[in-house]
Amino acid sequence: MNHSTSKGTGKSDLRIVKTKRAIMNALTDLLKAKSIGKITVTELAQRAEINKGTFYLHYQDIYDLYEEALQHYLESVIDGMDFFSLFSVDPDRFARELAGCIMKYGAQDDPFLGAQNAAFNKRVPVYLCSAVVKKILETNRIPETGEARTKLMALVAGAGFVFHYQMEDKEAVIRGIASAIRDGFLN
Repeated sequence: MNHSTSKGTGKSDLRIVKTKRAIMNALTDLLKAKSIGKITVTELAQRAEINKGTFYLHYQDIYDLYEEALQHYLESVIDGMDFFSLFSVDPDRFARELAGCIMKYGAQDDPFLGAQNAAFNKRVPVYLCSAVVKKILETNRIPETGEARTKLMALVAGAGFVFHYQMEDKEAVIRGIASAIRDGFLN
């Protein structure tokens, strides 16, 4: 339920933008203290200084809000990374930077990715993979075709899986990712 534009104009309604920002800020504050499963709409509405009816104009429930907030959070994390242009010019360095980022996020004190919300983060790999692929396509001269997107999704999803479950030899994983980039996109 994403109502952030005025009817027929396509422009953002400032009241809606401010309300959603207040809701997102309240959610982030509350997530620092407890898991999403323990946050109520009443509590969130009080923190955001809105009434419950206003909350329900924008979201179906607290989990709908969390999904949107999580997706925006992951997109902002990816947007803040400045190494995506390395994909085409230095795949080894790109793979090393990507590995460092994968290992960095998900810290215990992260309000979205910490262990307290792990049960609610089933879509994190999808959101993260989509954001990384989007950023690679935006910053490199890779034609945005279905095939290129599929190959990138496979590469990024596979890299995430390998880093998460097979970290015995980090250097071998980095070399494998760099090799896949060269073979799949640069030759």
